[in-house]
Amino acid sequence: MLPPVISVKGKPFECGQQYGTQAQKIIQQNVAVYFDMWRTLWGAERQEILEKSRALTTVIGDYAADLLEELEGLARGAGLSLDEIIAVNARYEINFALGIPSLYHGGGCTSVSALPQVTRDSHTLIGQTWDWLPRFQEFNVILKEDQHGKPAVITQPEAGVLAHRGMNSAGIGVCFNGLASSQDKFGDTVPLLLVLRRILNAESFSQALGAVLQTKHTVSGNFFLAHRDGEAIDLEVSPLDVGFLYPEDGILTHSNHFIALKNRENFTDILKLMYPDTLFRHQRARHLLEPEKGNIDVSSFQRVFRDHFSQPNSICRHLDERVDGIKQWVTLHSAIMDLSEPSMYVARGYPCQSEYKEVDCSDLLKR
Repeated sequence: MLPPVISVKGKPFECGQQYGTQAQKIIQQNVAVYFDMWRTLWGAERQEILEKSRALTTVIGDYAADLLEELEGLARGAGLSLDEIIAVNARYEINFALGIPSLYHGGGCTSVSALPQVTRDSHTLIGQTWDWLPRFQEFNVILKEDQHGKPAVITQPEAGVLAHRGMNSAGIGVCFNGLASSQDKFGDTVPLLLVLRRILNAESFSQALGAVLQTKHTVSGNFFLAHRDGEAIDLEVSPLDVGFLYPEDGILTHSNHFIALKNRENFTDILKLMYPDTLFRHQRARHLLEPEKGNIDVSSFQRVFRDHFSQPNSICRHLDERVDGIKQWVTLHSAIMDLSEPSMYVARGYPCQSEYKEVDCSDLLKR
């Protein structure tokens, strides 16, 4: 079963308000669960979180005034404050600021792209698994946005968030992987999930890269981009620098450790120390795809995402009963996008037990 599909159209505030109105209940639930988690795990009270969120308002507006307008409309439609909506859009930064790296235990996302020279139909494919706490299983939506003056967007974010993995009518697709370094800290900077949305608002690949490169970063993260015309790149961002990786023989993969940004002075890659499976997951994905070069298609990606090598700490991540509840990360969703078709396939839960359902893209993304 697909997550709820939210279709909106118009200018930024209008799109946000429609999104908030249509998904009001699930957005309110998602926000409530995050605030409860922040309080129960780290003792962060609501007022502390709201103050952190409020501090981001100006920098978001300076980075992209249209995104701030959409967030304002979203808050209006959802019946929540702007600060609450910013908080859930900045949940990545807030989680890390409060101490989530200490909770990592064999969890994380795996992203994969295959270019036309290695795919069956000479298409460009991109996709990822999304691993997070089971309590957030029910709080994803599929947002289909027909924007005034910008490319149309289809993305699968958490309810109340403007973007996560997704694609647009300009042929751009993007996924996101968590990274963490010893230099990370919460600061007055643009939340990375909003950077994802600006990528999806881009009309060209260079604009999409600029969305990442033209702002400072105080926490680390990984942007995994592809274009239907047969290009892909991975951008590892950190407070120190932005590293980049290109496909090798038509295939690009990434997980949750730094590959381009490594061996830097006073720079420690935190997540690879906490869960070593990241070191093989991206290579495992490549090894599974390489024998199918020339015949890679959506079903090839499905086989990758269903892989159980080194389970439960595998690409298809199952519940690990050996660790505490807060450390029991699992694969909640996975998405595969054919940027050339264009088409999107989403599976809820463990990929090995789920059927990939197609999201209708014809109404927005067909050229």
